[in-house]
Amino acid sequence: MSRLTRIVLAAAASLAMAGALVGCSQPARNSDQPEITAPENPGASALVLPKGSIDQAVKALPDLAKRVMQESKIPGMAVAVVHDGKMVFARGFGVKKQGEPGAIDPYTVFQLASLSKSVGATVVATQVSQSVLSWDTPVVQELPELTLADPWVTAHATVGDFYAHRTGLPRAAGDLLEDIGYDRDYVLSHLKYEPLSPFRTSYA
Repeated sequence: MSRLTRIVLAAAASLAMAGALVGCSQPARNSDQPEITAPENPGASALVLPKGSIDQAVKALPDLAKRVMQESKIPGMAVAVVHDGKMVFARGFGVKKQGEPGAIDPYTVFQLASLSKSVGATVVATQVSQSVLSWDTPVVQELPELTLADPWVTAHATVGDFYAHRTGLPRAAGDLLEDIGYDRDYVLSHLKYEPLSPFRTSYA
């Protein structure tokens, strides 16, 4: 497993519930509430939270999850919250398929589809901010097994190129191999058979 893969996997859990916490309705700020200030450390939280607010938010999550399920008509969901590097909430709600048994728990695997793009980009951005790597880091430096149809593109395609979809790979390259059961290593080793459009001047 490459360093880049470990970074994404380790940090993804810390983002799993960010949307739900941001989505919680907040009352209008009054004079007793703290100002939102930018931290000196760019990796730190940008919001100073009132004492006890995390506990209150976590306590409200079960009712919020049930309301979201009712309003959106989804059969189930899993919710996790990581705060200060610790799991403070992990619970499943509902079922995997409407009308069938099979309860969702914190270990249920979901298909994220293209949501993984924004989650992955956010995680990588935190590592760019901490100078672990940069958007200009060649991906082959972290994934030496990656081979594209053009050796020059293989050597020069960067993290930023892949996130901007400008490597020349066609749309959804490798998806069909994954759909029929091949693993990540197999998919990466077979991207070399995908014809490339012009590097950095095409988008897919």
